[in-house]
Amino acid sequence: MAHERRQYIIRLLEQRGSIRSAALAQELGVTDETIRTDFVALQKKGLLKRVHGGAEYIVPTQTAGATADAGAESAMAALVAAHIPAGACIYADACHFTRVLAAQLADKPCTFITPSLQLSLHLAPKVLPHTVICTGGEVDKECKLCCGEQAEQALLHARPQFAVLRPAGLSPTQAFYAHSQQARWATLATACASQCLVAVPAALLSVTTPHAVQLPPYQLVTEDNLPPEFDSVPTQTIPYISAESLLPTDLY
Repeated sequence: MAHERRQYIIRLLEQRGSIRSAALAQELGVTDETIRTDFVALQKKGLLKRVHGGAEYIVPTQTAGATADAGAESAMAALVAAHIPAGACIYADACHFTRVLAAQLADKPCTFITPSLQLSLHLAPKVLPHTVICTGGEVDKECKLCCGEQAEQALLHARPQFAVLRPAGLSPTQAFYAHSQQARWATLATACASQCLVAVPAALLSVTTPHAVQLPPYQLVTEDNLPPEFDSVPTQTIPYISAESLLPTDLY
């Protein structure tokens, strides 16, 4: 019950920006002390900020007590964000990195287009200035992404200027994904976007998985531990960390 309640609290904060503890306790039929305990636990994870009488949403950049790998993700997102001007339309892979990128762009309102219902909700809090377009369409239950002609036409109609990829592996010419629908969306996005930005930790360079996407010329953002085969790829780097938890885990 505590886990479900805390997930509900985070969803409310994402939607409203702030909540009052007394009203929430009454709504859920629990004591004020229970809600305060939830707030303390969530604040320790960097998921909210406690304020007098309630809590406020924290945009997910680098959480409280962040580890080096969380700092690396934030640093890579900052380099990607530097390439993107205010008002840009962006397709970005459906993973936690996109939430961090959206926070890095908080001072440059953009339009994010995504085939992920869950990601669209995470990008939509009032505290973020972005416009969010969800492609709609049939939902693939394995990868939880929308698919089909209707969804793809929504992407083509939006004509994103930037395709931001966070693949499961990368060669100098190809990005690799674990699921075919992830690869399909990356293929469509890179075909219609004018610029492609790829962010991966060094541990994923030269890693391959079953579904490959042929890449146009792209800007790579990674750690400064490049294999020789990437010498010809335009690259920006952050200090090398090589943390296992930097490996991308799709959340949606």
